[in-house]
Amino acid sequence: MAERAAARGAQVTLVACNLAVPVRDDLGIRVVPAESALDLQEAVTTVAGDADVVVMCAAVADFRPADPVDAKVKKTGRDSMTLELVATPDVLSGLTARRTAGQTIVGFAAEHGDGALDFARDKLARKGLDAIVVNDISMPGIGFDTADNEVTIITPAGAQPVPRADKAQIARAILDAVDTLRPAP
Repeated sequence: MAERAAARGAQVTLVACNLAVPVRDDLGIRVVPAESALDLQEAVTTVAGDADVVVMCAAVADFRPADPVDAKVKKTGRDSMTLELVATPDVLSGLTARRTAGQTIVGFAAEHGDGALDFARDKLARKGLDAIVVNDISMPGIGFDTADNEVTIITPAGAQPVPRADKAQIARAILDAVDTLRPAP
């Protein structure tokens, strides 16, 4: 997404946590690293206020350990262990609550199987998004750890399926949809 937006001439800031692919140096993309959900929230909140378009392609886990430890937890003397998890911040809802005038905010929803589009429509409305991109993670060969994806872009006006293609083509389709949401210059 960042590379396709930069190739179209956008000034891009990428807040990145655990990038699986390197970012091309020749496109002028500013990369802001984030190590945790809290770092991500702080970084996104800092840079989003100046953005015309915010595309939240991925999120960290929905939950994190309540009391993380920096060392190995030994098994010695234990037969079991209980791990308490707490919800991570809802970065996307925070952004829409602080939306600037004319700002377009797009979220993603990794859903699973039947009802994926309904869950995404609910998320679009609940979070106050301009669009949401849904990928059904139950479908083999698309999404995570593959070169291809297949998505549906949902806006208040309707749903636009984007058939299986490489991720650069998917990004182009998403950016085309974002262009239709933006006011004419």
